[in-house]
Amino acid sequence: MIRAVKHSKERERREHARFPQALEVCARSMPPVHATYPGSKEIRGRIQNLSQGGICIMSSQPLAVATFVFCEIAVPDVPVSIPALMQVRWTAKRGRETQQYIYGLRFIAG
Repeated sequence: MIRAVKHSKERERREHARFPQALEVCARSMPPVHATYPGSKEIRGRIQNLSQGGICIMSSQPLAVATFVFCEIAVPDVPVSIPALMQVRWTAKRGRETQQYIYGLRFIAG
């Protein structure tokens, strides 16, 4: 298999260093302000990595780009989860036969 070599400019695109993690996350999508429907969608997934700016999640459920989500990040051996308001920045489907999605979420500063 031939892999493309990333140029240094592509590496500089990342604002923060990434740190591999394997944490469970539950995310609830928030409907747009002008939506006529009140429902939200709950997504469960696993964090692949995190940074000061956001997290990368893998899940069997898709999320649309620009969607705001309320996340609860579970930390092993800790009785409470960490709440975070985030926005979907990018999404991609992984694999052809399985329904796996990977997406990047950005923390919304409070």
